[in-house]
Amino acid sequence: MKVIARMGLAALALVALSCSSGHGEEGCPELCERQVECPGAATTEESCLDTCSADTEEAEEAGCDGAWESYLECRNHAEDNCDPAKYLEECSIQWESLRTCLERP
Repeated sequence: MKVIARMGLAALALVALSCSSGHGEEGCPELCERQVECPGAATTEESCLDTCSADTEEAEEAGCDGAWESYLECRNHAEDNCDPAKYLEECSIQWESLRTCLERP
């Protein structure tokens, strides 16, 4: 549940929450590298990687690693990784799947 709140705030603040520890083909390193290049980026690559590692661990503990990796893959291929409204729209199916998984009792 904490990861959902943190993810929502991070998206609005253009903080790269969507990183993984590299479990999928593309994960945190690729996304964080692009995220810090966004105009007005509010995070460093190192802090992005730290946040992503914590979020990845929480998703794995909840049994949501597949949904998390799908969301990360979508984000890594999104047309605009700097605008939360655009990447959340483009990745809405993966985002909803992840949210649903994390909200399970």
